[in-house]
Formats: sequence, structure tokens, C-alpha cells
Amino acid sequence: MSLLKSIANLLSSSKEAAPTPLYQEEYKGFLILATPAAEASQYRINGLISKEGKEHIFMRADVLPNQELCVQETFRKGRLMIDQQGEKIFQ
Repeated sequence: MSLLKSIANLLSSSKEAAPTPLYQEEYKGFLILATPAAEASQYRINGLISKEGKEHIFMRADVLPNQELCVQETFRKGRLMIDQQGEKIFQ
């Protein structure tokens, strides 16, 4: 599945779609939400970083074989983005 198709699927809502499990972690005053995107038999890294009403959505090309690994990697990438960019992540 192409990246554009993945983004389109995320943006479109479907009443038939099951709700995506939501995982969260607090890190340095930021909240990282992991919402793994199921693709075939794998999960794509998909998340959101928020702080004080500001949000930054991120999706990565990485796909992992199970949801648990995907959540762990989403948190790792979120922490890395916070360490590298801090508050600038919202600009």
C-alpha cells in the first residue's frame, strides 16, 4: 500500500472500522499517543505528540510485525523527536 493511500485511509472515516486502540506515554511534559495503523498483517508507526493544546501528528514508513512492537517503536520515535526538536515540533 502506498504512503498516500495510507494517509487517505487515516483521514477518511468509516462507520464499519473498529476503533484503533490508543496507547499513551508522558515524556518531558509532552504526551505521546501511539495509534498503530494496521496494514495487511503488519502495523505502521503512527502517532501524535501534544502539549498544552498543541499537536503534531507523525507517521513513519516503518512497519512492524505486531502491534506491541509498533507501539514501543512509536514511543521511541516520539521521544527522539521531542529530544531533537522540543517545543519547535509544533511550528
